[in-house]
Amino acid sequence: MKNSLSILEQRILLFSVFILSLCGITYELVLGSLATYLLGNPVQQYSITIGFFLSSMGLGSWLSRYILKDLIRNFIRIEVMLGFVGGISVIVLNYLFSFSAAFYLLHIFTLVIIGTLVGLEIPLLTRILRRSGALRDILANVLTLDYLGGLAGSLFFPLLLFPFMGRILTCLVIGILNIAVALIVIARVEYTGKRRSDYLMPIGTILLLIALVVNSGAITHFLEKKFYFDDVVFSQRSRYQEIVLTRNSDDFRLYLDGALQFSTSDEYRYHEMLVHVPLSLCKTRSKKVLILGGGDGLAVKDCLLRKDVAAVTLVELDPLMIQLAKNNSTMKRINRDALKDDRVRVVIGDAYDFLIKNHRLYDVIIADFPDPHDEVISKLYTVQFFSLIRRSLHRDGVFVTQSTSPLFAREAFWCINATMKKIFPHVVPYHAFIPSFGDWGFNMAVPAGGENFLHIKKEKKGGERKFFSPETFQAARHFAPDMNRVPVEINTFNKPVLYSYYIKGWKNVDY
Repeated sequence: MKNSLSILEQRILLFSVFILSLCGITYELVLGSLATYLLGNPVQQYSITIGFFLSSMGLGSWLSRYILKDLIRNFIRIEVMLGFVGGISVIVLNYLFSFSAAFYLLHIFTLVIIGTLVGLEIPLLTRILRRSGALRDILANVLTLDYLGGLAGSLFFPLLLFPFMGRILTCLVIGILNIAVALIVIARVEYTGKRRSDYLMPIGTILLLIALVVNSGAITHFLEKKFYFDDVVFSQRSRYQEIVLTRNSDDFRLYLDGALQFSTSDEYRYHEMLVHVPLSLCKTRSKKVLILGGGDGLAVKDCLLRKDVAAVTLVELDPLMIQLAKNNSTMKRINRDALKDDRVRVVIGDAYDFLIKNHRLYDVIIADFPDPHDEVISKLYTVQFFSLIRRSLHRDGVFVTQSTSPLFAREAFWCINATMKKIFPHVVPYHAFIPSFGDWGFNMAVPAGGENFLHIKKEKKGGERKFFSPETFQAARHFAPDMNRVPVEINTFNKPVLYSYYIKGWKNVDY
């Protein structure tokens, strides 16, 4: 290597520090989000991802001491290796997840490889640059650009890369960027033994990644086919979640971030027990209903079957979910175009924020949220959230929330029940068998009135309900010994114990 670098060469290498830091933090965030998507529990997954990634960077820094010569050429090789491994990491892990029982070990192994390669970069660049200035100035410049690159990556990933490109395309593009740095260094920085053949490995690797980018749609479809088994008829990532609609003969299924939301073969069981129980118990003749979540429109559809429902307000966080429910021909057929009914008002926004700002009273409030598989969703099952519900509920109103499975996640179910009891004087648990989900639970808050209030009058024959009846509800209130109440803590905003109960209950269920 030359004794000193030109000003242009120094600037190229310093700019490389910025780009490499951006790439490194992006790999870390992508792998953390992938683990969360596939395994749930984001606090745990991101903690493990960050811990292994940072420690592996430390390992890479320690190993850099053994690279004694050809620093620039070795730096180029590391960049190409990092670009290739990081670029294909999500594709490989997605594919292996379909059949590998050791996915967690594979995930950690990938983190260690990428983290080690990232950790090798900064020490090598610092040693290359130190021949052209005082060590204190070199360190200051390198670390400043390293931190700025980390900031850029941490902003670009959630705001631009992930929402618009998804995980697979993001990793491929970042991998190409890594290798592009290597090509620029080869082209513009002089080093000992430089030859044209140095271009072969970077160019070959970058062409491979570009080919994967061009075919990313087919790759995504292939991986989704392995993950969902059925034919994928709609797949798109919104700002908040990945929405997938599949078809197997006449059965359509909706998945959000890989979690099943409904199957058309039996969704009527779930929605009839979620919707018609509180509507039948509420004595108000002209009911105003608030539905929180349920952007697929199926809970709204069941509300509109009843003549005593005067108005329905639907609050959904994800605008893409609403667009799908309103405009997709399959979804419109499933929900009977419910969201375009004159009685329905759709509000795009966060349910928590909506309730804080709300000044109206509703006769029935229905919470149709996803399961509390992380701290973010867990806040929708806290004492604080239920207090907001009660503030928006009419004195003679009824509130119900889906509450996961009392069989598979027994502690989580009764945690929701106990938390609601901190706010409401009378909470009624009940459950029903949904073939696609298993035994599923609900918790309903009703005014003080005891057993008399819970009596549902026999209705005239007819209508479109296939599962709900007064007898069905009475039977649903009975819990077998393996589902009975267990001691649990209260779920609060400050101490979200619910998602821990949930993960504990479902982690050993192969369903």
